[in-house]
Amino acid sequence: MMTPPTLTMASSHSPAPCWIPSQQHLDARAEQGKGHLLFLWSAQLREAAKTFCAQPDEERPLIPLIDAQTMLSDTIRRCHERFIIHISKHSDAYSKSCDYTEFIKTVQAIAGNALQSSDYASACGNLRLCIHEVHALLLSSENDDGSEPLLTLMDDLAMRVRCYMENVAEFADSSTAGKVLNTIAQAANDKEMRQCEPLNSMLLISGALAFAQYDDKRMWAYDVIENEITRNLEYSFNEESEESDEDDEDEDNEDTSEVDDETDFISDESLHVLQLFTLMSAYDLYALSNDDAGREQLLSEYSESMALTLMNAANMIHEGHLRSAYMLAQGFLLSSRDMEDVDIDARHNGLLPDLLPHGWHTIMECCAEGLNDVGLLANVYRYYILSCNDRSDTHYVSKLRNLLRIYGGLSAEEWHDVADGLARDCARNIIDRIKYQPEITTKGGTQRHSSWRNPAYEKLIVDERLSDAALTYCVTVDYPPLPLLRTIAIEHPESAKSIILDAMPYGTMGTPVFRFTVERGVDNTL
Repeated sequence: MMTPPTLTMASSHSPAPCWIPSQQHLDARAEQGKGHLLFLWSAQLREAAKTFCAQPDEERPLIPLIDAQTMLSDTIRRCHERFIIHISKHSDAYSKSCDYTEFIKTVQAIAGNALQSSDYASACGNLRLCIHEVHALLLSSENDDGSEPLLTLMDDLAMRVRCYMENVAEFADSSTAGKVLNTIAQAANDKEMRQCEPLNSMLLISGALAFAQYDDKRMWAYDVIENEITRNLEYSFNEESEESDEDDEDEDNEDTSEVDDETDFISDESLHVLQLFTLMSAYDLYALSNDDAGREQLLSEYSESMALTLMNAANMIHEGHLRSAYMLAQGFLLSSRDMEDVDIDARHNGLLPDLLPHGWHTIMECCAEGLNDVGLLANVYRYYILSCNDRSDTHYVSKLRNLLRIYGGLSAEEWHDVADGLARDCARNIIDRIKYQPEITTKGGTQRHSSWRNPAYEKLIVDERLSDAALTYCVTVDYPPLPLLRTIAIEHPESAKSIILDAMPYGTMGTPVFRFTVERGVDNTL
């Protein structure tokens, strides 16, 4: 691939279509994180928690735990008694469903009563009971077509408990706060909860982050999060859900043995979620505690974690260390086995929603724009053109041309040479696709899209009138579009005619058509 010299654009002329929204998002994120870029904590959690607080003279008495148990067991019994069996009209198959309305209202009443209480230790006992009973009913209703409301109830309950922990951290004394956090951590670490509801399990664990902001309660947060690190990461860290080949034979104490047993019980998919959110929680803990040493150690020990590396890159961008962020993103990509898959994972990570259309390469694009570095930005655009497989990236041909002509100082002839070299790289990329990728063809509207086609390459061919490249490319393309055929015809008119005729059904150009053209004295050609 031809690479232009690294030049520097004048900052007043630097276009930044993705840099600006990304920076705005990071600034807003930092504002919600008290100056930190965080995964799982923001001031919004505290604001939501404040809505639970009752005025001292309006606080309702807490429902005793034994009464809450009776209320829930009675409604569960009535649920099971009211199963409705649906028998299919066309087979002997049947399904069952249940009306969970009464149970849901009971859970909401008990939870609502607990969430407004300042008797934090007892209230969290009731909340743990609600979490356990909802999950138990979910497990017993696996084949119930109507269990969706229970899933919604669990999601809502976990989030409200997470917010409530903000109140506990702010208002409870240290001893009470430690007991409460331990109660919620026990609920989150129930084996069934970790297996079937790993996201909600980690949402409850992230309640420990509320305690990281208070000097007298921070130790409880460290205790919970570091236990999760031992439980979820040290046994077999693997964020991509691969099986570990190593066992911790040196750890022979009882607690670690229990952790190993629990991890063996967890499916790969659930373990992936637990590990990912454990890393997020640990990162937030160290950031909220201003523990730079802990954060750096975490980044060092789990350097293969995409989530942590992405968070680190975002922090570098926010702090203005753009070249370091660029090198970090580039290094992570180069160390990966499949660059395309890694970009897809980053795109769906959730840290910068809708702002990473090209994953790590978008991070690199933002940094190059912020640095006003023509060479770095041109390399990113080249990658987009080379890897393009749909029309959304065709505009990068024009962006690359304008970048190098306007800001890179290339003449028209020099740009054409660069385009010709890029076209050869695209041709080799197409050959690699044919060798190593199965062709996946889809149809949208009137357009047929193939994974072997490169719309950006097609635009480059047409814009630069690369007739030889068009002829070579059309060998691999079914139904080449008219602009490509016109480009072939510049230097190879007979080949263009042959491609058109070969694509037509037999008999389309029959005798009457040729007779008509001959009678008018026209040669017998298209």
